Amino acid sequence: MQPDKAPTNKPQAPLMPTWGKAVVVVFALLVMLGYCSPDMRAVYVAAWAACF
Repeated sequence: MQPDKAPTNKPQAPLMPTWGKAVVVVFALLVMLGYCSPDMRAVYVAAWAACF
């Protein structure tokens, strides 16, 4: 006997929409570019230190 198969007509939704991926990539690029600057590095370190 074969197990009952549910209809799989409905396409599975992606984990993250395309625009969401683009936002994450742009945000990551801005963070990386900012981290190259000594001023922004000081801001990141201060923000990280404020968490503790």
